[in-house]
Amino acid sequence: MKTLRVTQLKPNPAGKDRMPDGRATPAQLGGEWVDFRNNGQYAVDMAGVGLYNLAYDRAGNPSWALVTKFKGSLGAGETVRVHSGRIRDVSVLYQEDVRGADHHVFSGEDRYVWNNDKADTARLSDNDGKIDVAGYDPYPPEGVILVRVGDKLLAAAGVRR
Repeated sequence: MKTLRVTQLKPNPAGKDRMPDGRATPAQLGGEWVDFRNNGQYAVDMAGVGLYNLAYDRAGNPSWALVTKFKGSLGAGETVRVHSGRIRDVSVLYQEDVRGADHHVFSGEDRYVWNNDKADTARLSDNDGKIDVAGYDPYPPEGVILVRVGDKLLAAAGVRR
């Protein structure tokens, strides 16, 4: 199970977050995503594995919030991309937000998940505890994919989509 690793995250999609009516388009919501990969040599049973992020209350206190739970298995070397928004066909997404992942899942709610004005952290946990964690600093650049360096997710030159 410890072979699962958060690899990259796009917390701030390019463009306007909302339309004039206050709603986000499916493509814009789905343009916010996180990838994790099975770096092991064998498939991993995903039952009981959850993806979490830091959510902040009105006083600014962080706590872990469940983004989504998984089921099934993830093959060796495969990558899952978790998009914000309710479950949709990937055809509504921009192609740059589809490329590079073997599987696509959605958070399940039509709201953005990842913080922009505060630091945030992606955490994979199972029933036995933490599997992996990687975080980024506040105000990530718009439209930039953050890539993993150590336990940080950082903007890398030439990784803008």
